[in-house]
Amino acid sequence: MNEGRSKRTVKYRRNEDMWAYVASGKRLPVQWSAWLTHTRPDPPTTEELQADLARQRRVKMNAAILEAKDQKERANRARLVAPSLHSETEKEAPSASQNVSTNQKLERPESDHRPGQQTRDPWAEASKGTDEPQSWSPVAGRR
Repeated sequence: MNEGRSKRTVKYRRNEDMWAYVASGKRLPVQWSAWLTHTRPDPPTTEELQADLARQRRVKMNAAILEAKDQKERANRARLVAPSLHSETEKEAPSASQNVSTNQKLERPESDHRPGQQTRDPWAEASKGTDEPQSWSPVAGRR
């Protein structure tokens, strides 16, 4: 039943270490897990493990930098959306240099104009019909 493969196990220095890994508080490095499951032929070297730790630190640092940028962008967006004192004074006294009237600013863009009521309700149509299959012929689309 051994299929000619050697049995690979982990020997912990202390029992507390074993329980930390068993309870999922810690995890073995991927390189060691791959070696234990016979998916890699040789155990990892110390240099390989140290290089992986350095890579993990770089990834964490880059993630922190991206998170800080994202937070800053969210704060800027919130600041732009929130009404400020400066924008309220502009609303009260619009300058002559503004080419767009207030009514035009409040309108939806043309791509966002939607009819007030839906012209066709597919659910209502489906409930009126029968569940019997109907014939259908595909039509070639024009280009």
